[in-house]
Amino acid sequence: MLSRCCPAPGPETRDTGPGQGSREPDTRSGREAAGRANPSARGRDHPLPRGQSQSSPGRLRRRGPAPGALAGVERDEATAQGRPAGFRAWLRGHVTLRPPPSRAPMAAVWALMAPRLAAASALAPLPGLRPLPANTRTPSPRAALHGSAPRPGPKVALVLSGCGVYDGTELHEASAILVHLSRGGAEVQIFAPDVPQMHVIDHTKGQPAESETRNVLTESARIARGKITDLARLSVANHDAAIFPGGFGAAKNLSTFAIDGKDCKVNKDVERVLKEFHEAGKPIGLCCIAPVLAARVLRGVEVTVGHEQEEGGKWPYAGTAEAIKALGAKHCVKGVTEAHVDQKNKVVTTPAFMCETALHHIHDGIGAMVKKVLELTRK
Repeated sequence: MLSRCCPAPGPETRDTGPGQGSREPDTRSGREAAGRANPSARGRDHPLPRGQSQSSPGRLRRRGPAPGALAGVERDEATAQGRPAGFRAWLRGHVTLRPPPSRAPMAAVWALMAPRLAAASALAPLPGLRPLPANTRTPSPRAALHGSAPRPGPKVALVLSGCGVYDGTELHEASAILVHLSRGGAEVQIFAPDVPQMHVIDHTKGQPAESETRNVLTESARIARGKITDLARLSVANHDAAIFPGGFGAAKNLSTFAIDGKDCKVNKDVERVLKEFHEAGKPIGLCCIAPVLAARVLRGVEVTVGHEQEEGGKWPYAGTAEAIKALGAKHCVKGVTEAHVDQKNKVVTTPAFMCETALHHIHDGIGAMVKKVLELTRK
């Protein structure tokens, strides 16, 4: 049994190559012995790992590329010039002709950005044309509707007051309004007055940056992703509703409420827009501190800024309710997730960040306000 199952003792054997199905005597032990006996012969006969050849005594050189050594490396047929035909065949079969890994991400970015850059370059002034004065603003195709395609629903004008809660528009409120308008199928165009900010606040310190000055339209364009129009060009005939987010910019840049309280003045274009939409019977939405604008311009209007007591700090700006009453408006107590609808004047308001609460509650209250505004556009 042993003689039938095992090979007879003899020289050690090894495969001649993968898939060859044959074996040959292994004489490595003989060569190694000869190398120890004759060191000069060792450089000629010393066995090498597969894929290597001897270039000079005592030095090893890799005959071909190591597995994976060329993966992702840019190659072309010129690489193979002067190589044997077999090497060129191996190269075609094993090397992927593509940019190196470090270039691939940039190629993808360029593919996405090229059409946009081409469109932007189309807006650049043509050679030979005199530049406009630095203080001149011109309409731009990018200052059109806020969205990639026309929407089937009502056309809504969104009026911003800068960028940043303490000196401009409250960003979360503006974003929530845009989300709910998008979900409601509305077509949105964003506006802001082309005026200087009252001041610039360093939001890391909560203090004015004395050396800085900013423009309300320019700052609001950050939120609008560049698609913004001067408020002076807003026409009630082109829109079904107008919405004003909060943020201290409503009390500093759209009005002087932050300084003058009940004796405040309202920006002339803001006042015009509020009066024109009101007279046309088109709905107006306001949130956070922005209802003071309607209270100042539209006598007898009903609005809400939340509760009238601070309630342990939950409503830190509750005193605004008394100022609204002093302006001749009616204040209605509402929760942060609610919206108050003045059916007669078609004015819809919600407290938003007048309340210290979780962000999703504010988001829900703004959603209630936007929903009511869109409903009123259909009546």
